[in-house]
Amino acid sequence: MSAPKDSEVLQWVEGCRKGNRRAQHKLFRHFYPVMYRLCMRYASSTDEADDMLNEGFLKVFSNLDKYKEDAGSFESWMKRVMVHAAIDYRRKYDPKVDMADLADWSESGAIGYDVNVAVGKMSADELVAMIQKLPPMTRTVFNLFVFENCSHAEIAQQMGITEGTSAWHVNAARTRLKNEIEKWNEL
Repeated sequence: MSAPKDSEVLQWVEGCRKGNRRAQHKLFRHFYPVMYRLCMRYASSTDEADDMLNEGFLKVFSNLDKYKEDAGSFESWMKRVMVHAAIDYRRKYDPKVDMADLADWSESGAIGYDVNVAVGKMSADELVAMIQKLPPMTRTVFNLFVFENCSHAEIAQQMGITEGTSAWHVNAARTRLKNEIEKWNEL
C-alpha cells in the first residue's frame, strides 16, 4: 500500500466532517503509528500512551471543523492536537510535580565518551524508554522544548509554571538522560 497523497488525506478529512465512518477509519489507520510514537514520548507506559492517543483522536474528530487547509498540513495540525491532548492528560492525572524525585539528580562527573556516539548506537525505542523514565512534568516539558520546539515562555503558559521552572525541567531531563545514556554505554 503506497502512502496517500495530501489530496487523499484531505478527502478523508472531508469525509470525516460528513460523518463517514470509513473515512474516519482510514484517517485513524494512516496516522496511528506516528501519533502513537508522539504519545509514547509523553507517557509513562503503553497504557498511558493508549489513553492519550484515544483522547487525542477524539479531539481530532471532534474539532475537524477547526482545521483550515491554508494553515498548514493536516498532519502538523493533528500533531498539535495530540500534544495538547497529552498535556491535558498530564494535567488531569498528574497535577502536581513531584520535586522529591528530581532533587536527587546532579551532574555526573566528566564523561569519558561522546554522548552523541552512544546515542547513535541506540535504537529509537531505547531512547523513548529513557524519556519515559523521566518524571511526568519533566518529561512533558522536555518533549515540548525538544520535540515541539516550544520556547520556555510558551511552555510556562501551557503548563502553568514559570519560565525558570521550565528551564529547570529541561536541564534536569538532560542531566538524567545523560546519566542513563552513560549507564547504557557501560553495558
